[in-house]
Amino acid sequence: MNIVLRIVLIVITLIYLAYLIRSVKNKKLQISFSTFWIISSVILIIAISVPNLIEWISYTLGFATPSNMIFVLAIFLSFCLIFDLTTKLSQEHKKNVLLIQEISILKERVNKIENKHNNIEE
Repeated sequence: MNIVLRIVLIVITLIYLAYLIRSVKNKKLQISFSTFWIISSVILIIAISVPNLIEWISYTLGFATPSNMIFVLAIFLSFCLIFDLTTKLSQEHKKNVLLIQEISILKERVNKIENKHNNIEE
């Protein structure tokens, strides 16, 4: 990879990393959700900075070409991310159901109290 392309890619990744950190700082993104993206950005910077690192790793692991390793890694990480988000979505759904149940119970109590109060006034 030519040096100009490496520098451009590193600058773009650093801008993206700064945007992530700014999003966390402005509370637009939770730290727990941003860790994956921050770690992947740092790994990307390292992979771009060290010449032939991706080639060496892919051949060491037995991949025919570095692009095959990158695709397999991207698919694996995508599955991990999707599983993690599905787990969090499931937990939030349980919390919503519990919250709806609690609100319904409280509404029923308020209605009973209002009915008692209205009956006393009459």
